[in-house]
Amino acid sequence: AAVDVEAAVLRGFTVSVEADAVRAVSPDGPVLLQTLLAADKKPESGGQWSIPSRLRWKFKVTGNSSWQVGVVPESECENQRYLYGEGVVGLTAAGTYAAEMEKVDLHGSWVEVVCDCERGSASFAVETDDRVISRKHLLPFVGPVRLAISTFNGCEVLFQRGRAQ
Repeated sequence: AAVDVEAAVLRGFTVSVEADAVRAVSPDGPVLLQTLLAADKKPESGGQWSIPSRLRWKFKVTGNSSWQVGVVPESECENQRYLYGEGVVGLTAAGTYAAEMEKVDLHGSWVEVVCDCERGSASFAVETDDRVISRKHLLPFVGPVRLAISTFNGCEVLFQRGRAQ
């Protein structure tokens, strides 16, 4: 899923769009970097549906090691402290405090997140040098959601083109 570059810039991120990557460097935080589009389950009644039911990101974070990645209800996308203080679906970099989310050594590693609203789940895979750490969460939310990364000053997030789909 595409990064919401406009919202990122408005929130103080320094964003560069390169031929093969999108790079965002965080201001003081917590501040959310999120997907451009939200996802939701398709309506039972069928008919036209204008938003995706699945979101996928693959990225890595370097610089400041305080950050979280997770799924955020659309209604909380303006709450910059949501993942940091209230997040329940996601992972936290090992050196960071967060309310409910598991701490994993994921700083500097490629992280893949897939949120599938049809299945009601989000999966997280962290590719370290010697293994892959995988976690799956059920989505407790009703309604549209976005993927988000909660960052602090100096976090550098790299999305490779073709990987942030």
